[in-house]
Amino acid sequence: MADSVSKTIYLQTILELTYGQSREQVANNQIAEHLHVTPSSVSNMMAKLQESGEVDVEPYYGVTLTPKGKHAALRLTRIHRLMEVFFSEKLNLSPTNAYTNAVHFDHNADDELLTALDAFLNHPKTCPHGLPIPTANYEYEITAHRNLSDLPEGTKFTILGFNEDAELLEYLQLMGITIASTWTFTGRMPFSGPLVIENSDSKEQLQISEHAAHYIYTN
Repeated sequence: MADSVSKTIYLQTILELTYGQSREQVANNQIAEHLHVTPSSVSNMMAKLQESGEVDVEPYYGVTLTPKGKHAALRLTRIHRLMEVFFSEKLNLSPTNAYTNAVHFDHNADDELLTALDAFLNHPKTCPHGLPIPTANYEYEITAHRNLSDLPEGTKFTILGFNEDAELLEYLQLMGITIASTWTFTGRMPFSGPLVIENSDSKEQLQISEHAAHYIYTN
């Protein structure tokens, strides 16, 4: 992965993990888990981002986005998610393919393309996997939600969104779990096993790993 692309993805990841709150700290191990990289890779990139003035690093506690870093992350996230919408709605790519292809384009888009794409798509509010798209003024509000892994047994819920992760999106696509679908959390399998959820329409039951459930957002 090239440094410029890595920087793009790291900034977007920090923004997502802090829910857009500049003062929220993110631990290196959270970033490493999210991006499937080693903690040492995160430490190296955080040093580069701190040198460029885009993050503040507090040893043993985590990192926060600076105003410069947050602006860059919001712009990159806006471009990325608008491209996802375009690939999904206009080119009929799956949400997984839309995500992976957008990664290759988002860091090169200029403001003229961004404005035109937003207008062409009629100013979408969310990307194909349910996450908010920053506005043209770089306002960013994440809808209040809960993680599937935190729901009490017996809860009926609607899927609001998924974490930006190609492996997760592919996994959920294979499982047939989609945005706006409604389910009931019926319980967990023994010995810290997966979560069991039942579709409200088809009554089909699925088993979802605890790790995946942590990155599935519900009402």
